Amino acid sequence: MRLPDRIWVPAAIGLALAVAFIGVLLVRADGDASVLVHAGPPWTDSAGTRDSLTVQAADDAFDGQFFYRIGTAPWSTAETENGVTFDLPALRNARWGYGALAWVASGGDPDLVPWTLIGLNVIAAAAVGAIGGGLARTADRHAAWGTLFVLWPGFAYSLSLDTSELVASAFLLGGLLALRHRRWVLVAALLTAAVLTRDTTTVVPFAVTLAAWGAGSDRVKHAISGAVPLGAFAGWQLLQQARFGELPLTSSGDNNLTAPLSGLVDQVLKVVPPSGSAELLRLVSIAGLVALIGAAAWGFIRTRTERLDAERLAWLGAVAVVLVLNAYLWSGATAFMRAATEAGVLSMLVMIRSAPRRLLAAAGAGLTALWLITVVAQASKLG
Repeated sequence: MRLPDRIWVPAAIGLALAVAFIGVLLVRADGDASVLVHAGPPWTDSAGTRDSLTVQAADDAFDGQFFYRIGTAPWSTAETENGVTFDLPALRNARWGYGALAWVASGGDPDLVPWTLIGLNVIAAAAVGAIGGGLARTADRHAAWGTLFVLWPGFAYSLSLDTSELVASAFLLGGLLALRHRRWVLVAALLTAAVLTRDTTTVVPFAVTLAAWGAGSDRVKHAISGAVPLGAFAGWQLLQQARFGELPLTSSGDNNLTAPLSGLVDQVLKVVPPSGSAELLRLVSIAGLVALIGAAAWGFIRTRTERLDAERLAWLGAVAVVLVLNAYLWSGATAFMRAATEAGVLSMLVMIRSAPRRLLAAAGAGLTALWLITVVAQASKLG
């Protein structure tokens, strides 16, 4: 039976997948939403936390605790709030959007923040599906192909670790859909929201600005719609420097980047052959990421006669970021699949524009398999 060519189809699939996964996680966490925050030492001290936050062992601690802290006190510059201390205050506050939205959704009640962090990611999964369906339709594809975006395996980590990739990607893809429809104010607003949520999304407004030269009569509006988010990003960075005494961009860049491909090669040599399930997942995830980028590169080359527009420029920038990730980020699938989010979703966008139907179907099958493997691996860590 043929699926309706409507954006609600991938939206419903995204919502169903997110709700099902979150349901499994909550069952394994005995209904405790705060377990997904992954708060733990040394950055969370149980002596100062609220009763609504479960503090876990240091080995289970992760970045969700920093989004939780922003969600409980988005304007604070105090060293510690609700038992949580930032590891890199300027950098964490530069990635403000997800936590700030959780604060708004909670009505300022810190006890509700663990739930609003989950709720925002579930809503974002549906939004990514709907927007992906819209992007597919504008490329003369069936809206159901928008499901590919939802199946990015990095989003399974967002759902299980309370991190910002899903929310940022909803803003980013929404901005690109608005760009296709020449809704310039909406482009600027959505991409501004994206860069205030996740700094690596700046590759998109930068590409939008660069691509303005080929936009004909809309050149000025096109350029402004990319320049506004870049200006907001620069201003936000300077504000964090004034608040915390350090520029966010310099807080961890030296620790995350290296010579092109050296980090990837280093880790591949270490995990071939894999010595356990964690290394096997890492190897399979690397293979999936490389295959996806490779398929998108083939589609990019296949349409090389087309104008180098914002989407294709953004894809080049996002892939360049992946190539210079260091060995530390490649040492865990959780880290590099989250770091490669922009490259992943933009690769799908390039493929939907140019890849044959069979290649899209193969990509969908591969992404589904890897998403399920990631889901099972994450769920098994709880309980």
